[in-house]
Amino acid sequence: MSLLILGLLGYATIPNVHTVPVQSSLVLATPSPGVVYPNYRAETHQNVTLVEGKENAMLINVTVSTESGSLSLIRFKLFTQAESGNCVRETSPSGCLVNEDVSNQTLRVPLNASTTYYFSFENRDASTSKTVLLSTSLMTSSVNSFVTRDGESNFVALGLGVIGLFVAVYGVAAKTVIPWE
Repeated sequence: MSLLILGLLGYATIPNVHTVPVQSSLVLATPSPGVVYPNYRAETHQNVTLVEGKENAMLINVTVSTESGSLSLIRFKLFTQAESGNCVRETSPSGCLVNEDVSNQTLRVPLNASTTYYFSFENRDASTSKTVLLSTSLMTSSVNSFVTRDGESNFVALGLGVIGLFVAVYGVAAKTVIPWE
């Protein structure tokens, strides 16, 4: 009988924790393709509201081409409104979330605030116009945890309980003696 009780208690009290990563994506509204003229800076912005309790990142796809259709480099800067004065300076820019030359790239930028983000494209030292295709998505990720009773220890305890049940049934059946006298 104690094997039965021990097995059922073990099954009921031993947790098995599962963690499941959850990712989702929300496509953000993006502007139509823009032309950036030589020695010019073009800018667009996007209001982004983050999902609380999750890790948030912006996935940015940028494709830059010349008038002939071949890929080309352009200086891409991503910044918040609060850092706009610092990031767009020509000498020693600071406060940029991204400040690099891009051509045909996908960038993943972690975000920590719901605010307006600015996308700046600088076509400096170029003799031709460049067309910029931009698409953005908000990626969120989190880990969900839940407790189940499906681990190895749970099945061992359940097996122990089944053995205890068989022993208890056998014990009751073996002790049953009907006196005829």
